[in-house]
Amino acid sequence: MSVIPVILNLTEDFYDMDPWAQFSCTPREFKIIQKHPNFLRVPFQHQQQRKVTKDLESKKDEGFHMKVDVKQFKPEEISVKIVDDQVVVEAKHEEREDENCYVSRHFVRRYVLPKDCNSNELVSKISSDGILTLSAPPLTKSLESKERVIEIQKTGSPHLFVEDSQVENVQHSKTTEQLPKQN
Repeated sequence: MSVIPVILNLTEDFYDMDPWAQFSCTPREFKIIQKHPNFLRVPFQHQQQRKVTKDLESKKDEGFHMKVDVKQFKPEEISVKIVDDQVVVEAKHEEREDENCYVSRHFVRRYVLPKDCNSNELVSKISSDGILTLSAPPLTKSLESKERVIEIQKTGSPHLFVEDSQVENVQHSKTTEQLPKQN
């Protein structure tokens, strides 16, 4: 019975802590972070890249779908182009005066279009909260029959005449062989 109040007192300490305190580092970990500043960022970057590729893989049959956060830019400052088999999203705004300084932003993102998507029907939409959505439907197999016109070449001589003359020559050679020779 006497142990229960002690355990409950320990849990109270966790409730009073800063929510970020659970992520605090030990002195040894802090030294590692000082030596390698990207130590903590790199795993999260890979995790984010895996998430993007996972989203792309899950939607292979649905064509091409991509969402880009462009909150810092006005719709007039954003351009979307198709160059070869890539979609290029570019956003740029000139220097603006901020509270104490001037700010200029520019970014370019390139996405490779899958071979099985129809790049001619690529659509870009921007939402009110600054999310640019790019989507292209998959290629559809045309249900129309593939008709091909074959050109007719003219030979100049009638086919029946050529066949008849060949048949007559064959028959004439047979009759001359069957006739007895006269001395």
